[in-house]
Amino acid sequence: MNRIKLKISRRALLAVSGLLAASMATAGNAAGNAGAASTGTGNTATLNIGIGDAGSVDTAAREIPIGRYRSAELRADAHQVDLLSVIITREFSEQVKTVGQAVAALLEGSGYRLLSDDLADPYRAGLFALPLPDAHRRWGPLTLRQALELLSGPAFRLVIEPTYRLISFQWVPPITTSENDDRINH
Repeated sequence: MNRIKLKISRRALLAVSGLLAASMATAGNAAGNAGAASTGTGNTATLNIGIGDAGSVDTAAREIPIGRYRSAELRADAHQVDLLSVIITREFSEQVKTVGQAVAALLEGSGYRLLSDDLADPYRAGLFALPLPDAHRRWGPLTLRQALELLSGPAFRLVIEPTYRLISFQWVPPITTSENDDRINH
């Protein structure tokens, strides 16, 4: 069993023991995988927390002290976890003339890169050769994922390969029915 020793005030001890008891009950540790005991005199106390080998009590530090009365939460922002969720505002210069150039400019600095042409959907080359619409010259605020999906339009699906951080687009064939085919042919 791992042991953690904390020296805290009596008032804080009551609050911590209540929280610990609640978390152990929630995690199903009432059977004895974890326990807490306190000792001390005066205004300070030592809280001994025992955590069983099951380890269902989370011992990872979620906050760190950054001053006497302040602490900071240890966590990554959403856009750091999902790089395509970063909010962008972008205006393309006149030198960016095609959808392919716009995609390359959007991916710059994102951590993602395009899948090589020889492995990509052959229809992607046609998408990338299209002229960049004036409506797509100015973006934002929206996520990088949304910008890429808007650039490709409904005829293509954004394909993300997270292991190697690769991006590509796959052509989505239109859904046709015999009724639609009859109207097109007549």
